[in-house]
Amino acid sequence: MKYAKVILSLIIVAIFAISCAKKDDETEIQSLLESSWYVGDGAVQTQDDSTNTPKGIGGMQILTDTIGYVRWVRWIQRPVTREFDIVINGDSAFVTITAYFQGDPPGYGLFVNNDPSGAVYQRSIADSVIRRVKLYRDENGKWRIASLTVADIYTVGTDHPVTITEIRAKVASRNYEWVVNSPDTYFEKDQLPIFYPSDTVEVTVTCSCQADSTWAFLHHGHGHRPGVGHPHRDPFYRENTTTFTRTWVIADDSVITTPAVRHSATDVLGWQTLWGDSTATYYSRAWCIPYIVKTPQEEIPSDE
Repeated sequence: MKYAKVILSLIIVAIFAISCAKKDDETEIQSLLESSWYVGDGAVQTQDDSTNTPKGIGGMQILTDTIGYVRWVRWIQRPVTREFDIVINGDSAFVTITAYFQGDPPGYGLFVNNDPSGAVYQRSIADSVIRRVKLYRDENGKWRIASLTVADIYTVGTDHPVTITEIRAKVASRNYEWVVNSPDTYFEKDQLPIFYPSDTVEVTVTCSCQADSTWAFLHHGHGHRPGVGHPHRDPFYRENTTTFTRTWVIADDSVITTPAVRHSATDVLGWQTLWGDSTATYYSRAWCIPYIVKTPQEEIPSDE
C-alpha cells in the first residue's frame, strides 16, 4: 500500500509538471503571435481608420478613377479581444486566432459620404476575423512561426455575403507573381508577397456579392507599430462586374529601413454600403496578409 501511494504521488507530480509545461508553451506562443511583425495588430491596422471623418482620395487621382464619388472610414471599437485556440503536438503547434470587429453608432461604425452636398451616413460594423498559424519549436526550444493564412474578415449575419475568389499580385519587371485563392492556404514566410523597394505591382482581385455588386479597395503601407509607416487606402479600377485591378508602387509605402514587414488588405465593400442611403447596411469582406519589403541580397525578417 505504501508503494502504491508513492507511485500515485509520482503520477500526480508528473501530470502537474506536464500541465505546467503545456501552459508555459501556450503563454509563449500567444505572446509571440501578439508581438510578431507577421501577425500582431496587422488586421486591425488595415481595417480601422480611428476617425469618423470621411476623407477624399486627394490630388488629381479623383479625375481619373472609375469609382463614383464616395468618401468613407471605419472606426472600430477597441480594445479588440483576440481568442487563441492553441493545439500543441510535440514540437509543432496549430493556432486559430479569432476576433470580432464591432462598431456601433453614434461613436463608431462605417462613416460614408456619397454626395458632395449630402449627409454622412453611419452604418454598424459586425465583422468576424479568423487566421490560422502553424509554429515549430527550434533547436533552442523557442517557438517560431512556420506558416500562416490570410486574416479572413467577413460581415456576420448579412443578407449580402461578399466573396473573394482570388488575389493576384504581379511585378512584370522581374517576372514575379504571388497568388492566393483560398483563406485556408498556408504560406511560409518566404512564400509571402516579397517586394523590392523599386517594384511596381499590379494587383488583381476577383470578387462578388450576393444580390448586389461591389467595389474593392487596397490597403497597404502600415508599419507594425503606431506611427511607423504611412497608411494608404486606394480604390481599384473596375475591369468588369467581378474583376478589379490596381497599380501599387512600393516606394510610396515610405519604407525607410529594409528588410521590413508591412500589412496589406484587399477590402471589398457592397455597393449599397457605399452608395446607399440612410437605410442601407454594412457588408464587406477583406483578406489581410503581411508582405515583405527587402532588397535581393537581404534575408527574410525574423518573427520578432
